[in-house]
Amino acid sequence: MTGAGKFTPKLFIGWFGGLVLAVLAFAQAAASAGLAIDGFRPLGAGFFSWRVEQMQLSIDVFESRDRADAKRAIVVGQSTLRLAPLNPRSLWLIGIGRELKGDLPGARRAMEQAERVSRRDGAVELWLGVDNFRREAVKAGLRNFDLMLRGDRNAATTVMPRLSMIILAPEGRRHLAPYIREDNPWLLDLLQAAVSSLPRAEPLAALLIDRGKKAPDIASVRPIYATLMKRLIREREYRQALRLHPLLPGSIAESLRDIGVAGDGTSESGYPPFIWDFSDSSERGGVLVGVGREAGLDIFGSPGTIGIAASKLVEPLGRGAFGWRVDDRTVNFQSEAVWEATCLIGESAGTVRRSVNLLGDGVPLGRTMMMRLPEDCRLLRMEMRIAGGVGRTPATITVSSLKLSSAERK
Repeated sequence: MTGAGKFTPKLFIGWFGGLVLAVLAFAQAAASAGLAIDGFRPLGAGFFSWRVEQMQLSIDVFESRDRADAKRAIVVGQSTLRLAPLNPRSLWLIGIGRELKGDLPGARRAMEQAERVSRRDGAVELWLGVDNFRREAVKAGLRNFDLMLRGDRNAATTVMPRLSMIILAPEGRRHLAPYIREDNPWLLDLLQAAVSSLPRAEPLAALLIDRGKKAPDIASVRPIYATLMKRLIREREYRQALRLHPLLPGSIAESLRDIGVAGDGTSESGYPPFIWDFSDSSERGGVLVGVGREAGLDIFGSPGTIGIAASKLVEPLGRGAFGWRVDDRTVNFQSEAVWEATCLIGESAGTVRRSVNLLGDGVPLGRTMMMRLPEDCRLLRMEMRIAGGVGRTPATITVSSLKLSSAERK
């Protein structure tokens, strides 16, 4: 395996380097501040039963990477092990010391022995997980991290941004797929870290798509899916967005095939921009509104500004015209409101069609208007661009009866 699918020691040690020290430093700081540690155990049960000097020794070993400290760690670990033979943390200290002395097989034996004593020690599972990734044993490494994260949910804050990096490689996604299920307690943390920190959104989409079934629907996950969808569109991964959309919980197939507003205009279910998406700028935007028995868009643009106020993606499915009705408007000097239709996928990809200025004097109210769409287009982006013009109040326009048709009406 080559390229993005190859797991190399340099790749994962670079990502996980410093992770153990970060967790140790957090634990030490919390203890020094006198916090109640039960809610903050990134290293697992029993860590704070250690004497303070033992805990400080662990910090010193990581900070100095000194062979003398490594030898001292082994001696302390062996002495405490004689007093408490079933203490996984003493075996962990021995393993760390052997690692720093260059005896990686000896360190691994100590850590594996510690895991046989208890699988609830987060520090042991963390070391074994990183070691397995270092050896490209991805499946085993994920098992270690699963045990660590199930034992202490607070560890996710430190671990997850690095752990999510395995999504970038096809082999990593293949081994991670069994953990993408609703009963996984750390799934939400993984998805949040991935959508926030991965350099590209497409690998996360591929992870969900390749499962071949609906994405897990757990509490608070839908906003994460919405962010993922917006990232895919922003990064021009249109085909992946189309494949992912029907797999997301709450997605509505009709929203991709219809340019109009579903429902009564008070709300619309689904994922922007497959439903109408409004700018979050204070200078321009819009809302869904009811217009008689129909639903429409109420758009505004502040004076002196210009930009996209509303947008939506749609599959034209051979329909070559877009129709609408202007119901109301507030005009400023030099204000404009223009529909822009851009083909994203298809033979006419890149083609843009624009309407007349809907805030112009000659545009009638209450009458259906139409514009021709780019031909042979599989995915279309429809946008309302508005310029506020010169005035004291925003320029506004209310449009409804948004429809696609097979031919331009004369």
